[in-house]
Amino acid sequence: MLITKNKVLRFNIFFLKILFLFFCYSYVSADSNTIQDGGTETDQQNIDGEGEFLTVKNSSTLATGATTKAANVTGDSVTVTVESGSTISANTVAIFGDTTSDLTVTNSGTITASGTTAIDAKATTNATITNNSGGTISSNRNTIRVSKTGGTNTTGMTITNSGTITATNGSAIFGTAAGNTVTITNKVGGEITNSDSDNATIRVGVNSSVANSGTIKNDVGYDSIKLYGNNSTVTLKDQGIVVGKIAHGAGITGSTLKINQGVGQSYHYETDGNFSLEDLDGNQIVNGSASSVGQGGSEILDELLSTKSLDIRQSLTKYKKAEKDLDDRNGWGEINFSTFKRKQNNQDLTLGFNLTGVTLNLINPYKGKDFVLSLSSGNQQFTKDHDIKRYSLHSGLYFKDQTILTKFLDENFILAGINIHDSEREILTNTRASGKLSIEDIYESYDLIAGSKMNNESLIPNFGTTIGLSYTPSHSESHLYRWSGKGVGNLSVYVDDEYEMNLGKDYNLNLGWILDVRNTFFGKDQDYSINGTKATYSQKNDQTREVTLATNLGFEKNISNDHFLKFSLDSRISTQELISFSGNLAYKFAF
Repeated sequence: MLITKNKVLRFNIFFLKILFLFFCYSYVSADSNTIQDGGTETDQQNIDGEGEFLTVKNSSTLATGATTKAANVTGDSVTVTVESGSTISANTVAIFGDTTSDLTVTNSGTITASGTTAIDAKATTNATITNNSGGTISSNRNTIRVSKTGGTNTTGMTITNSGTITATNGSAIFGTAAGNTVTITNKVGGEITNSDSDNATIRVGVNSSVANSGTIKNDVGYDSIKLYGNNSTVTLKDQGIVVGKIAHGAGITGSTLKINQGVGQSYHYETDGNFSLEDLDGNQIVNGSASSVGQGGSEILDELLSTKSLDIRQSLTKYKKAEKDLDDRNGWGEINFSTFKRKQNNQDLTLGFNLTGVTLNLINPYKGKDFVLSLSSGNQQFTKDHDIKRYSLHSGLYFKDQTILTKFLDENFILAGINIHDSEREILTNTRASGKLSIEDIYESYDLIAGSKMNNESLIPNFGTTIGLSYTPSHSESHLYRWSGKGVGNLSVYVDDEYEMNLGKDYNLNLGWILDVRNTFFGKDQDYSINGTKATYSQKNDQTREVTLATNLGFEKNISNDHFLKFSLDSRISTQELISFSGNLAYKFAF
């Protein structure tokens, strides 16, 4: 078969036409694009095919005119990515993806609209918007639009923010239709803000959830989060900041507010509407808005009373040990530096703390008995931003060789005193522009401690018992928290002993121990109110029973007949997971 030149030419022309049409079709339909030249692209990007993508990277910019949407998404399963340093901007809508399904927007740069909406995702199904740390999504109004009035509902949308989402007017995340469903997670470091007195920072619909570990803030103090559909949940966690009321619309039911800020965290969140309240850490939450207060200042009263009783008993034992070298004109004194640490127990809500203090104890013989004076100060730091400075003055009498109750109890003491507590705590609240509020309170408490002891000269340990009573009058922490008066009663039984080793003419080594069993027999309940709503906190039995082992190792140097110096190290461990160490300097002197 002969093939003429004309036939070959016609075939080539036909092939070129087909090739030209193929390239034209590819240009029109294959709308995936990567803008990466570092310049500014001003043409609208139409992404209309399933599974296509748009990526802006290498500090590039996609910026369109006054009425043009920068990225117009009409296909399903489309991915739009803006990398760090790059931008998509428009005067109207930066990214438009209405009525699509499985849209994914990932931003590490800037998505912004000077006119209305940065990302318009109305009536979408299963859309995912992720704003990474350092990313900014902003607009003049309704930055991420979830739904519109009368429109088709949005379902399955997920918004995760670690950067900044902000609106000058309207909402940062805007949903009007009650039927729209969205899951919003604002992570630590994430900020979602607006400045609108008519619109909440975040508005969502039915079966939606908002979880905040970052900052959600209405800069003009209006609502921060508002629920427009039934059965939606707000969760506040990880010390996240919320500024503005948490509310739901009229007639909305099934709204839940969950708090997960940690054991002992104090907070006060104003709400508008009927919310079911739940503290996921087990803190007692009070209705009438959503409020809780750490009970450390009240819950610790029985332990402070027990600690003071142990301190006094150890001091009296040291004094009695030195008494054989004293005459009626001589007195005894010691300075004690101590540190206490209690491990937090999240199961029974026992708060952890660190307590450092200094105590001066003075004892002087007076008409057959001994006068005791004890001065102390300390700083107690609870978890969750609550500090209490404590100052105390106690005085009383010590009867070292006088039976009072029975002939077997040959050593007795009684002391009374006053304690001043200077409290400062920082709470989380949506009623202040910072999302936090510092509140202060100065209050007093009164103690009475008495004890009797049976001394044994043999190897059998000494046996004793003490009773401690304390009363704290009612007091208020700002306008939010008011504490009713509380009395506490402790009863302790203990065994102790002392051992001495002579290291030479003027040197002695002493070893002592106390095993103390303590129970609080009244004062387990604390009545209080938050913003006028009354509540009662009750300590569990495990919190009011304590077994403590205290040990003492001392070194004594006799300077002269009228003076000696003693240094000792004390340690304690208890079933309340309390560990303490102290250094003690004692001195015999003449008054």
